[in-house]
Amino acid sequence: MNRYHVFFLAALILLPACASQNLEGDLLENQPPQVWLSAAPPEGSTSKYTVHLYWGGWDPDGEISHYEYLVTDNETGVFVPADTVGADWSRVLSNDSTFTFTADILADTNTTDQVTVFTRSHTFFVRAVDEFGKRSLQPAYRSFTSRTLSPSVSVLIPVRNQLNPADFPPIATFKWKATDYIDDRMTSQEPESVQYALTSTAPFGGDFSRTIDYMGSVAGAKEWRPWVYYKARGDSGTTWTTPPQEFGTYVFAVRAKDEAGAVTPVLDEISNVRRVRVSRRSTGPLFVVRNAYMGQVITSSCSSPITILDLPAGIPIEFALSARADHYGGTVSGYRYGWDIVDLNDPEQWEIDFTPFVASEAKTTSRRFFFGTHTLTTEVIDNSGFCSRVEVKVNIVQFTLEHNLLIVDDFKADESVQAGWKNALGKGSLPNDAEHDAFWLDMASNVAGFDPQRDVLVTSPGGSIPLSVIARYKSIIWSAYGDVGTPNGGTFPQLYAFIQHRAKNPQSTSTSGKVTPNLIALAMAAGSHVLITGAQPVQNVVNRQFASNVRYPLIFKYDLEGSQTAEPDPAAPVGDESFAYRELCLETIDFALTSNQRRRGNDRYCSVTAVRRPNNLSLRDDTMREAIPLDPAFPPLTLRVEAAAPGAFFEESLRGLDVEVYNPQYFGERCNFVPRNPRTCFQPIYGVGCKDTGEATYAQPAAFWTSVFADRVADVPGAVAARSAVFGFAPVFFDPVKVKPAIEHIMFDEWQLPQKVSALSARASE
Repeated sequence: MNRYHVFFLAALILLPACASQNLEGDLLENQPPQVWLSAAPPEGSTSKYTVHLYWGGWDPDGEISHYEYLVTDNETGVFVPADTVGADWSRVLSNDSTFTFTADILADTNTTDQVTVFTRSHTFFVRAVDEFGKRSLQPAYRSFTSRTLSPSVSVLIPVRNQLNPADFPPIATFKWKATDYIDDRMTSQEPESVQYALTSTAPFGGDFSRTIDYMGSVAGAKEWRPWVYYKARGDSGTTWTTPPQEFGTYVFAVRAKDEAGAVTPVLDEISNVRRVRVSRRSTGPLFVVRNAYMGQVITSSCSSPITILDLPAGIPIEFALSARADHYGGTVSGYRYGWDIVDLNDPEQWEIDFTPFVASEAKTTSRRFFFGTHTLTTEVIDNSGFCSRVEVKVNIVQFTLEHNLLIVDDFKADESVQAGWKNALGKGSLPNDAEHDAFWLDMASNVAGFDPQRDVLVTSPGGSIPLSVIARYKSIIWSAYGDVGTPNGGTFPQLYAFIQHRAKNPQSTSTSGKVTPNLIALAMAAGSHVLITGAQPVQNVVNRQFASNVRYPLIFKYDLEGSQTAEPDPAAPVGDESFAYRELCLETIDFALTSNQRRRGNDRYCSVTAVRRPNNLSLRDDTMREAIPLDPAFPPLTLRVEAAAPGAFFEESLRGLDVEVYNPQYFGERCNFVPRNPRTCFQPIYGVGCKDTGEATYAQPAAFWTSVFADRVADVPGAVAARSAVFGFAPVFFDPVKVKPAIEHIMFDEWQLPQKVSALSARASE
């Protein structure tokens, strides 16, 4: 309310009702409001480019309606009245606001650093406006300099190769990452926008340096494309796909601008500049074709050697396809595949014609073949028309299952001069070959039709076994030898692990030519039944090429590559197609050992309390002295007298048997990546019986059923559905009299193998 209003109201109050209606008075002039800055950078100071300013005002004869402010960009570095010519005042209701001032003048024009200081002098004016539109006679103002650091940019694709030009296809995609440093190199954010250019070197005689100098000059400004918002949709602020380019050499450069207007000041071939050569490529996208039994084939060529794979008749076959071309600036535009194609140029012969990838990988339709040879052709193509092709010839092997039992002797590869129950050097630490063979021949002695001359297969280090041999048998007992961290060098590790467990690692070795598949996995998938036994057999699946420093417990789904250095990504397992995880239904493996082993500590994502491994084993001992039945159909097992009698290697006061422990409860309770209740396809048979029942490994599974293929029945006479089994210890170390009923329960009750007449009579009388 102003003075005029006050005066008029007072007059009305003093006049009586009968007074004259002719009122007279002096109209007072409206007074302008006053204004002041209550908080702002000191006059002439240098400040951040984002500043919170405060102001206030007072109207001597009324109320302030709002404020108006004006910011000048002082072109000469100081304020001059000409800076306000044509400038518009902005309206604001509050008494404070945060302002982003420009800082777009390079402080050091000779800099060679992307991240450098940009400044700009500004003057901030503010004035008050009363309710009648009267403005302050004199606005409050403050002059200061805003400061920022320029954003930096790094080209990600193509990767820098010294000063050698990157070979790109005619249609190529560049990728980069930009960082905006706010006031120092400790605080950063994403920049406001980016600008890029691709310039031919032809006008400069093919000279890259001259082309770069031109792009950084005023004359080269026309080469730069319009600014693009860094967070624009479709990644257009971080990538750019060129239109088709002529063959030749080019310079690509990208620079960023922050919200204060500072622009990356230099063109640096280490970071934001690349030399490029556009030419016809001899290779296409990096193409990876995976199959659970084959492993993976990796190629960048359209004329790769054919891969040959033997597979059982009738099992489902599918292949996973993935490809990338960003490493050379290309984009994978599609894939196609087909079986038994005669003319690759006939689109009708391809089962799936070129189709874009909608995910990181695609899968072929699952197929079943029952005879013959069939060839899968797969192909990917990039956006410039360059292709990569993989062909896999699949030979279908008939599983006749004409014989009942095959014993694979893969144990003797680790025998030494100390082997033998009565050997004075070894003191019963390891059976010799004859003792090992005699044990298993005794275990199989009641199987009808078992022929020791035909049905025992002795392996050799580095040897291979044809799938056609495995295909003759309904059931297989595979006796392998290993040691923690040391495969035995026999056949088993090749078949068990080969390349399958690292099939999702694009850096791993590619298969080619005739592939030696995982025979055990194929036999199980075809309807055969398997018993895997031996000294630490399952640890052979760990990929020691990548896992030279493996720590246990080990999670098969995530740790088969052996990285064990960071929390695994649940969405990207490396071992979910491995033999241990898929066919054996294992989550983790651990050991009951005589020596200390590395364990996950507090630096790991599961932080398992280590089982004590003291040097004085007389105080505690978690090694296996007996097998505790976890399946009531099995009898308890104790170490044989030749190995555990007084003075023998496994004498009770010394040590027990080193043994694998599967899906231990103590690990599942501490690790979110391992189910607390193992999958139903895992069914324990035996647990670790050790001297100290307080050990964490006590009664934890050391042998188990896997029912993954329990319902698979081969289409041959006499075939049955049954589970397979794994013993994480060598039964030969245990009392044969007690072991035989356990093995025969597997062979006769589970696998339903035929028994000799004498054996039937003996079992009937029990």
